[in-house]
Amino acid sequence: MRIFLLSLVVCSLGLFGQDKSAWKIQYELPKQVKANYDTPLTVKIVDAKGQPVAGAEVETILTMVEMDHGEFKEAAKQVKPGVYESKQKFIMVGAWQIEVKAKKGANSASQKFRYEVKE
Repeated sequence: MRIFLLSLVVCSLGLFGQDKSAWKIQYELPKQVKANYDTPLTVKIVDAKGQPVAGAEVETILTMVEMDHGEFKEAAKQVKPGVYESKQKFIMVGAWQIEVKAKKGANSASQKFRYEVKE
């Protein structure tokens, strides 16, 4: 019984540490996005108090919604506190999922967005 309770406590602690940051993630793309061109993807991350999250490890991941072309991962570089940028290439017209993963110390967050490339 003690082993079971200890295991339960350890598992619970692991779950609470996964996303206790309450970060808000937003992304921005240029006004015009064309398939098969390098596209800057800007990510803004703030904490629960609205303060920029600086020094995080940030990754952007593109996947097509309706087709399986795999994942396109890119590390984002910090350009100013709380603002990160990566270059991604949407390989074709269609619906895309943009996933942003961010981690700093014990805090982490991820957010998925849908974006439609039209030309």
